[in-house]
Amino acid sequence: MLTFTQINGYPVMVYNKDGTNYYWLAGCPHKKRPLNDAKVYDDKIECPFHHAVFSLISGELLTPPKSKTPCMNCKLVRIIVSNDKISFEGEPFIPQLPDKKS
Repeated sequence: MLTFTQINGYPVMVYNKDGTNYYWLAGCPHKKRPLNDAKVYDDKIECPFHHAVFSLISGELLTPPKSKTPCMNCKLVRIIVSNDKISFEGEPFIPQLPDKKS
């Protein structure tokens, strides 16, 4: 089960599998887009923008994005929660939708 929340101003995905919670920044590392509308299946999450697929257990990239822009060192950003404080494995960011061109 995947739920979304906020911790210290960061959007967070919490994936629960067999009683274990996995905490991830709720953004795709490829173009830093939000994952709120992503498809979730078989312990995986698929970005709705370029269809990159990541493991919700390890954070590893399983299917590269369908984009001309490669995803270098692409991995979900793990969030470690300890004593009401958080730290990140990877560089945190605030996911954003692309600017609309007029």
